[in-house]
Order: sequence, then C-alpha cells, then structure tokens
Amino acid sequence: MRLAALALALAAVSAPVSASSLSSTFTAVSDYTFDGVSQTQNDPALQASLDFSAENGFYAGVWASNVEFSDTDPANTEIDLYAGFAKDYESGWGWTAGVVQYTYTGAPSSYDYAEITGGVTFPTTTTFQVWAADDDALGGGAWRAKVKHSFALPGEFSLDLEATRTQYEGSLYTDFTHGQIGVSREFGAFTAYVGYSDTNAPDDERVASNGDLTADGRFLFTLSAGIDWF
Repeated sequence: MRLAALALALAAVSAPVSASSLSSTFTAVSDYTFDGVSQTQNDPALQASLDFSAENGFYAGVWASNVEFSDTDPANTEIDLYAGFAKDYESGWGWTAGVVQYTYTGAPSSYDYAEITGGVTFPTTTTFQVWAADDDALGGGAWRAKVKHSFALPGEFSLDLEATRTQYEGSLYTDFTHGQIGVSREFGAFTAYVGYSDTNAPDDERVASNGDLTADGRFLFTLSAGIDWF
C-alpha cells in the first residue's frame, strides 16, 4: 500500500502568524493511520516535525514517521516535505495553499509522489481541505477532501470530528470514506488524544501480513509534545 499522510499540515499553519517562528512536534501514536488506514500494520509509531512559518504567511516543514506496509515491503520511514502560504484573519476566516512531497526511505523512488493542497478555515472552528495528485504510485490521479470541526467541552477538553472522502481515477485502489471522533486536551506542552476511527474501505484491500484488517474500526491513542525554538 503506497499511502501517506501529512498529519500536521494544517496544525502547523492554522495559528495566527505575527512573526517568524520555528517549532517542532514529537508524537507517539498507537497506530499511524492515514484517513483510517494503518500505515504500520496496526502497530505504534513515533513521529516528529520541524516547522517554519514567516510573518508574510509562508510556511515550510518536514515531518517523519516509521511505516510498515507489509512484512516484505522495503519502506521503513516516511519523510514528508511541505511548503506553501497560509493566512488567518481576525474575523476567524483563513486559508492555506501549498505542496507536499512524500518520500520513503528504503523503498524505490516509484513510491514517492507529490500533492497540491488548499484549504479554508471557517470562524466556527471548522476546516475544509483538499489534496490532489497525479502519480503512478496512486494508480494515476487521486484526490482527498477532509472536513474537521471541534467543540469546546468542560474541563478544557475538545470534541474533535473529521470526515474524509478519497477517490482514485485508476483501479489500483478503491474509493473510500473515513470518519473519526475523538477527545483531546492540552496539558502544558503536551496534548493527549483518544478517538475512534472507521472506514468503508474494502477489507480484502486493507489487510496486514498477519491477516489483521488495517482499515476497520479501531481506537486511537496519541500523545504529542511541542517545542518552540524561536
């Protein structure tokens, strides 16, 4: 399976930019999922990012995670490079536009591909983002559209909802829809998240080497820590 995720793209640029900054996020996840599909055969992953944002809205960064598509697949680490522009306004509206390059260490260059992306942030804490690519790694053209919304809960908790639709022009993968619900809370520099994810992806296309399904319903646990370098 040649799938990837840019888990921190919107999070890295959604905050209002008042000056240049450099930050990192370190994350431990119970399962690295890409829109509900495990990239680690249902195993945990460690992830890290380095993100730069400028006063004029320009952003760039790198994000990495271990991956294991199958016991015999050569890919072992996903490294994503991304850049673009993002703007947020006092009214609560915002937008982002950029490009993402996905690469995989240990695997041939045919695994690598690029996406263009654009998104809108609404004053209601809702975000909508689309990604589009045209590459043999995806069986040709493909696009994804994601909607996310958060509700404030008592005790500084947040109820986080998201839904994603993925469609492919070719026959390498089957179109599918992903939904996820979770609760998150910040504890100083740390953010904890627990959620439930499910998809309608065909079971026979999403199976780990040991026979376990990799896109069925599952609970997810995440703990991340952020560092501001400047």
